Amino acid sequence: MKKLSKGQLILYAFAGFGPNLLGTILGVYMINAVIIEGFGAEAPYWTFANKTLVVTAVFSVLVLIAKLLDGITDIPLAGWTDSLKSKWGKRRPAMLIGFIPMVLSYMLYCLIPINEEHNILNTIYYGVLLSIFFTAYTLTFVTYYGTYSEVTSSPEERILLSNWKAFFDTIQYSVSYALIPVFISLKINIRTVCLISSPFFLTLVLVFFLLKEKSTLPEDIAKEKRERENKPDSIPQEEDVGFFESIKLTAKNKGFMIWLAVMAAFFFGLQLFLAGQNVLASGSMGLLGWQIAVINTSAFAPVPLMLWIYRKVMKKKGFRFAFQTALFSFALAMITFSVAYVEWIPSVWARLIIGAIGGTIGSYGIGAFFSAPYVIPSQMAAEELKATGKSHPSMYFAMQGFFNAIVAAISTSVVWLNIRELTVDGEVFFGVHLMPYIVAAACALSIILAFFLPKSFSRLGREKDVNLSE
Repeated sequence: MKKLSKGQLILYAFAGFGPNLLGTILGVYMINAVIIEGFGAEAPYWTFANKTLVVTAVFSVLVLIAKLLDGITDIPLAGWTDSLKSKWGKRRPAMLIGFIPMVLSYMLYCLIPINEEHNILNTIYYGVLLSIFFTAYTLTFVTYYGTYSEVTSSPEERILLSNWKAFFDTIQYSVSYALIPVFISLKINIRTVCLISSPFFLTLVLVFFLLKEKSTLPEDIAKEKRERENKPDSIPQEEDVGFFESIKLTAKNKGFMIWLAVMAAFFFGLQLFLAGQNVLASGSMGLLGWQIAVINTSAFAPVPLMLWIYRKVMKKKGFRFAFQTALFSFALAMITFSVAYVEWIPSVWARLIIGAIGGTIGSYGIGAFFSAPYVIPSQMAAEELKATGKSHPSMYFAMQGFFNAIVAAISTSVVWLNIRELTVDGEVFFGVHLMPYIVAAACALSIILAFFLPKSFSRLGREKDVNLSE
């Protein structure tokens, strides 16, 4: 595959912006929007129909199934795209196959089949669409991320691509978490917001123009191999691996397996927070839409600066130390949010200020969280390709996605959808208020697990070791 220039890498990072944005909107707003419980102020605008359209207990199980399916399909879909045979290569056709049902399922989710409370048909309808969306999204992005090691030629380029991806992730999260609450304050229903955002899917079209792939049909590969044999100075051809061999090679990478444990711990907490942050702010923090926008702006606006600081820390101390500092900042932000509780602090202005301080503290962690999941799998795949000549980068992202999907399914469906309704001694928002403490504990566990990462993770990104993996 043709390597991209630095300018092209920026565009390539931007290509995922739209689908990532809409995936966030679906996961954070659209799933919550069919259930009214837990919302405080402006509930008619946070929900599709100002009522609970689904049977919550059944819906939580269907959400769990959809997210587990998302994780389970990561691995076979990665194996399929890594070995796909077609005239147009293996990456673009796979992304196109995932792109179409992803868009359609998102659009159909914005409909209300039956405008009744606690309707089982609505429950099944939304549950099925979630399964389709997550599976299609998985195929699209496990393929897209798998190309990160293929369109770059060095660790520095992979860090550059990942940091630009993190920057655009910051923008899409700012739109999701800071701008959308403003629409709610303007009395624009969340369903309308979801529909008018749908054209952002089209940013992915950039990938189809930037990727330059050769045919992966057996006869074309054989022809190229014969031509290479007559050119002794040519670059050796990459060797595709079978599905089970790909799984075996990935699982044998001890450093990557430890990284998955680190990721699973913090991702559990991160997904729990992202799924419930608007309910936390509206309910237990007692804030209006514009006030939520202020807090979210304080969290996302500083991220570009925080990414720059994070990169400086990484250059000085390496990836592992830098990532641990990011985890600590996010845990501290969660504890700060927990203080701004309506049961403890009567003044809304005091709660707003405390929340904004927490958001600013957490912004350092947010930037790192956007970048790290792209850097590590692509780096592991590139190192293996260099050492063995075997090419299966999507499997690294798939294995990471598999673990993440399992913990996300548990945190956002089993844990979140059930704790949000807990009440103790008349405290309506007691369950919602538990969430920041759980997230902080998950970050603390991730910090501890990170100490077991190999020394290579400490050297990665460090300026004096920049040429280590070259």
